[in-house]
Amino acid sequence: MADERDSIRVRTNYRHGEDVYLYHIVASPAETRERFLEYLNALNTLHTHPLWYNAITTNCTTNIRTQRPILKRIPWDWRILVNGKADELLYERHLIATGGLPFAELKQRSHINERARAADQDPDFSRAIREDLPQGK
Repeated sequence: MADERDSIRVRTNYRHGEDVYLYHIVASPAETRERFLEYLNALNTLHTHPLWYNAITTNCTTNIRTQRPILKRIPWDWRILVNGKADELLYERHLIATGGLPFAELKQRSHINERARAADQDPDFSRAIREDLPQGK
């Protein structure tokens, strides 16, 4: 768990060779709240039942899927395991805003490394990295 600035900047400003993409998720306020509460529940469960990280079976992406109740999980897809492919899966399932763009263009326009570097210590970091990102279905 980290705040947005820390989790993004470590990948854009300190590590080399990592690309960071930011997409608008298509979700209602109620769905967003439900997902946030699932996240908090998962964190609280970790407090009482620690879990080892595993690059294949228990990682950031697989944990997002498994913190949902079984009947609400998206169907399994190999792209959940392959780093850098989840955005393509989300695009195909209409779970991210596309702005009507084909996937390749959406991905290119959602690349935020340069924005994050430029916004480094900006108190309005969150706004700066989101400026002009594609929105809408």
